[in-house]
Amino acid sequence: MANVVQLKHLEHLEDEMLNYGVDGCHAAVRFMRELLKMLGEKKGSGFMQTKWDGAPSVVCGTDPQTGNFFVANKSAFNVGSPKIAFNYEEVETLYGTGGLGDTLKNALRYFSQMDIKGVVQGDILFTDRLKKRQIIDGTEYVTFTANTLTYAIPTSHPLGKKCIEAKIGIVFHTHYSGDNFAEMQALPGADVPQNNDLPQVLMLENDTPLADTAVSSGILSKFSTNVGIIERMCGISGEFLDHLVSHMGKTGDLKYHVASYVKQFFNDEIRNQRNVNMDSRVTLKALGKFYHEKMMKEIDKVKSPAAKTKKRDLMYKGLKYLEDHEREFRAMLTLYRKIAENKQLVIDELDRVENAGPIKYFVKQEGGYKVTNPEGYVLHLDGDMIKLVNRLEFSYNNFTVEKEWK
Repeated sequence: MANVVQLKHLEHLEDEMLNYGVDGCHAAVRFMRELLKMLGEKKGSGFMQTKWDGAPSVVCGTDPQTGNFFVANKSAFNVGSPKIAFNYEEVETLYGTGGLGDTLKNALRYFSQMDIKGVVQGDILFTDRLKKRQIIDGTEYVTFTANTLTYAIPTSHPLGKKCIEAKIGIVFHTHYSGDNFAEMQALPGADVPQNNDLPQVLMLENDTPLADTAVSSGILSKFSTNVGIIERMCGISGEFLDHLVSHMGKTGDLKYHVASYVKQFFNDEIRNQRNVNMDSRVTLKALGKFYHEKMMKEIDKVKSPAAKTKKRDLMYKGLKYLEDHEREFRAMLTLYRKIAENKQLVIDELDRVENAGPIKYFVKQEGGYKVTNPEGYVLHLDGDMIKLVNRLEFSYNNFTVEKEWK
């Protein structure tokens, strides 16, 4: 589950059952059992990375066809026409001037001087013009806001001094195997020597310091018990999860089935801080209301009476499906919430370690900044990747904070 060829999008742990049914649910259990090993015995076979909220994503390195250094964004993996640039003129042709084009020019200028092997991917944290010196809560920081989070490093800290000197900041997190961009396989980590003695580049590591975690036996026991409960719930809800997934679609009549709106509903609830952690009856009613409102908008879009009648019939069928499967929906909602709650136990422990370091995390609000936590984490296991994010915190910030980088 969640295996990716190119790193374009990662799924949340709790969403796997909505993507793959019972197999996705059991995959979530497999990920959680691995987390238990990694946090408890420190002997897991998985690999954990801290997510950085950078933008844009940059793919760069040695073009396997020409042997020359290139830069690109995720369009490097466009099927048939990879958008890779070897010089400033090609950057402007493919990505324009200003904004993304200027950022990729900086990436080309400085990353080409680094000892980068093969093809790697990372997130830009800042360019020189986006850094600021600010006093927050009485401490002077050098700050940068690439996307949603504002990262702050004390100017008195050695890392802060490096940041002030640097022209560009990057966190590399992925490397690729293969000789063809369209078929390259994403692999965790990027073996780029730290900073390469290049003062113009601040390269930050994203390996999560699991060795520094000291999770209490009580938390580990609670997590383990929850995993057992979730596994049993996967078995109970498995048939319905498969049935639900079979009714999801992006085209045709299934596009308008209630099943196709479940993930949209969860995102909407998170964006508006509603109902997700409430009783399953309350959440189920909210799902029905959300679906009805969405379908009424779809009905309003069409003009002919026949088209309106057809979409209205599809809506009634979707609502009837919700009604006929009330017990199964409520069990699924409870399972979804239980996975999210167990995931948060891990996130809380990892946040504690990351927050002890020199880098602080804020979100910009009217009149100042609010302290927050890292974006989240990515667990790699046997070629699969899954993200662990506190959606009620980061996803809410992501939906509501005004972005500085454009």
